[in-house]
Amino acid sequence: MPRQDTVDFLTAFAIGTALGIGATLLLQSERPGSRDRILKQLKPYRKRMGRSYGHVRTGVREGADATSAFTGEVISAGRELMSEFRDEVAKILSDAREDLQEMVEERVRGVTRGARKAGRKLGM
Repeated sequence: MPRQDTVDFLTAFAIGTALGIGATLLLQSERPGSRDRILKQLKPYRKRMGRSYGHVRTGVREGADATSAFTGEVISAGRELMSEFRDEVAKILSDAREDLQEMVEERVRGVTRGARKAGRKLGM
């Protein structure tokens, strides 16, 4: 945002300068033909303001383009991170399932052995 703040400041400065010059010229002596004199004196400033406006317009376009490109990159990076996160979660869940399966199989083997021993003791 510092670029936008600079553009805003320069725009406000240019407008304030133009208004200040216009007010100064209007408050000068009121002679006939002063309107033409004022317009003649303001002409170079009007040209400068036109150029300044062009620079500001270009800066705003470039800023918008840069923001658009940056937003696209951020979205792409976010999608990539989410994909990696999902893969990691899937791996963790898979490992947990395997561990639980092994634990259940060990329990079943232990219960089966115990049942066999108990059956032998009972004569079955």
